Amino acid sequence: MRDVADKQQAMSITEKIRQFAQDSGASVVGVADPQTWEEYAPTGHRPGDILPGARSVVVVGSRGPTAGAWRSPSHRLMEVNGYDFRNDAAIHRVADVIESQYGHQAIQAPGLPTEGHLPPMSMMLSAVLAGLGTRSLAANIILNPKYGLLYYSACITTLELEYDQMLKQDVCPHPMCVKTFRRFGKTPCMAACPAEEGGCLDGSIDASGRIEYSSFDRERCVTRSMNFGINSFQKALTEIVATEDEKEQENMIHSDFFSRSCSAITHYKESVAQCFECMRVCPIGRAERKLK
Repeated sequence: MRDVADKQQAMSITEKIRQFAQDSGASVVGVADPQTWEEYAPTGHRPGDILPGARSVVVVGSRGPTAGAWRSPSHRLMEVNGYDFRNDAAIHRVADVIESQYGHQAIQAPGLPTEGHLPPMSMMLSAVLAGLGTRSLAANIILNPKYGLLYYSACITTLELEYDQMLKQDVCPHPMCVKTFRRFGKTPCMAACPAEEGGCLDGSIDASGRIEYSSFDRERCVTRSMNFGINSFQKALTEIVATEDEKEQENMIHSDFFSRSCSAITHYKESVAQCFECMRVCPIGRAERKLK
């Protein structure tokens, strides 16, 4: 149990780090207790497994595409402009300031796989536990009540900070989506990508207006939204190696598809997704995108 002086000091440091993160590009900042992962994540995927002695997890969420990007007639611009990295830049700076100014260890939580296909730590779970959002009907994307879609990064540290609480109110479904479901049997996101028509999303809302169940066909979604990346590079390389005609091989190597696949695996461009349709129709966070 911390005494009053320790609690006040933790609150003061937490607010300074929160402000620093926002100044570094974060739209929202939350702090979670590493112990809460024990209820939701298996051994090997908890903060203490990554940094022994972890006492706090700082989570930042940053807006991806700008309001102008959402309105662009070319939907591909939302990805190739690389709007998804400012959260990483912010959390890098947070880790640096914790070590340089407060003398405690800090590490960016690994949100990408280090072996196999699963990352050591879920950024979606981190955002929920830090009180920054809740899961949605749209592919379980974590939605923030103010901004909607955000990109999340986390920092694990041995510095003890003041923890935020998980949200008590579900962000999804939005009241408008509940009304739409009652009338048409679908929310806007489900209508944008309906499972029964070859899409990725399905679900239902119960009598209290909460998610009753949700279904997301990840494999089907990947074939549509992750057209360039490691998988496409591996597939193209296999075909190139198996091609006997040297001229055809050369054309395949210099093709637009293979070039974009190469750029994607270097995290230069097109490294996240090329489909935002479920988020494009989501009413949560729309007010933040209404500009002149």
